[in-house]
Amino acid sequence: MPDRLSRLRTTMKSLGMDAFLVSSLPHLRYLFSFTGSAGIAFITRESCILIIDNRYREQAGKEVENAQILIAAQGLFVPVQQAGFILPEMKIGFEAAHLTFDRFSQLHKAFPKNALLDSENLIENIVVQKEPVEIEKTRQACKIACSVFPEVLTYIKPGVRECDIAAEISYRCRRAGADGDAFEPIVASGWRGALPHGIASQKMIKAGELVVIDFGCKWQGFNSDITRTVAVSEPGEELRRMYEAVKNANILARNGATHGISAIELDGFARDFLRKEGFTSEFSHSLGHGLGIEVHSMPRIGPKSKDNIPTECIITIEPGLYKPGLGGVRIEDDLYIGQNKVEVLTPLDRELLILD
Repeated sequence: MPDRLSRLRTTMKSLGMDAFLVSSLPHLRYLFSFTGSAGIAFITRESCILIIDNRYREQAGKEVENAQILIAAQGLFVPVQQAGFILPEMKIGFEAAHLTFDRFSQLHKAFPKNALLDSENLIENIVVQKEPVEIEKTRQACKIACSVFPEVLTYIKPGVRECDIAAEISYRCRRAGADGDAFEPIVASGWRGALPHGIASQKMIKAGELVVIDFGCKWQGFNSDITRTVAVSEPGEELRRMYEAVKNANILARNGATHGISAIELDGFARDFLRKEGFTSEFSHSLGHGLGIEVHSMPRIGPKSKDNIPTECIITIEPGLYKPGLGGVRIEDDLYIGQNKVEVLTPLDRELLILD
């Protein structure tokens, strides 16, 4: 924790910030171990305060050791004003991607004389490179998800609704020790597989369809994110061709992943291969993203990214093909990029599994 705060303060100083407002709940957990669902924090160059309401008084007292805790009876900024924590001459930074307009208005009203400085990816840049304990937590989240997948396969058959499979995933991840879903499970069968974010629906699975299953779980604040595509009975020739192309694109990208490589180059391993296979527009999203306290984080791995892949980070590799009216295929893995090795955290089989 102290190292995280010291890195944040170093960045604050370089940007001319005297205080920084943290409003993202994952970032509050990352910095202070606070797991509540409401609160903010202010960090100065010397101290930290966490502001919560009375619901979290006891919880924060047990979880938080590196910040003064203030209880808000009214607005969250009121205790900060009363404590005189923010002086008029201080420049206050805030998370532009996370602070709502309503809360920004409250901030401006509470501190009208202070300069307010927006920031982009300030904490996200710190989160990118993982500490050993963070890597282990992500590894455990992946392990839980991988243990659940074979159990769920027995439920995938004609006549079963997509939402029933999604419910089974959530239930079994919890039973296996997860804190909860990393995100709402995607179960998309048949024509719905062409929807990259096809959240599970009431649609019933049919024979001959591919089923895209994208899910993950959270363990002690860190996430996993896995996708596999399975067939229910024998799929058609074009669906098989799509599957083989995605599988090989996944292999190429995983084998090419290493620290220091540009995100554009890594994305190109998969995208260029799929293009040579005749799929020019069917791969409609980026190859992957960073993974950790948030499911989608830095680095961004796509054809327009300006990021590089740093050492000690965790990324996803998820090429996919989507044909409207026919279906889709996606195969996603989580990779730890170390100084001297790349570890696949999701070693589930990638050969096409045909469920009878």
